[in-house]
Amino acid sequence: MEIILREPALPIIRTRRLVIRDIEVKDISPEYVAWLNNPEVNKFLEVRFVEQTHRSVEDYIIAKLKDTRSSKHFGVYDKGGERLIGTVTLPSIKWKHLSSDLSFVIGHPDAQGKGYATEAVHGVAYYCFKHCGLVKLWAGYYDGHTGSAKVLAKNGFKEEGRLVKELVDYTGKRVDHVLVGLLADDFVPDEKLLGSGA
Repeated sequence: MEIILREPALPIIRTRRLVIRDIEVKDISPEYVAWLNNPEVNKFLEVRFVEQTHRSVEDYIIAKLKDTRSSKHFGVYDKGGERLIGTVTLPSIKWKHLSSDLSFVIGHPDAQGKGYATEAVHGVAYYCFKHCGLVKLWAGYYDGHTGSAKVLAKNGFKEEGRLVKELVDYTGKRVDHVLVGLLADDFVPDEKLLGSGA
């Protein structure tokens, strides 16, 4: 486990298998845009409602690079930090409350099913609690999205409530928005995910 702080830029977080850092414009490949538009990848994501282009992704990334205080948009890289495979995002940090929401996706088809999402979320949670001083993280997911449920449960998030029938899933069915949370006091760093030195 290694965290290289680079204020005001995002840190570089090295977990057991991953490098988690900011996404630079040069990292926006046709492959990245393609998996954002892939129905198998985005079916539980809000991004599915708008076709993504290189320009729209670039505009989003540039905006995120300009403000790393109110939100943090991390790229998740495997292959020694060379291949962008997903993201972990803190969309709206509430510094006065020391809390933030969290979202994530492992979108590269060749990187799915390897436990990378669990590891990436764990690395970002460690950074949030140990280096940023946040006290609470929360996340929401579509009821029935077992992948997100498992990733969050493995990281210690517990269900705190549901917004009943709030969301429309990719099949057109109304489903609950499941809300889960994790307190810094309940977070247990796992060396199997973070690597030695955690």
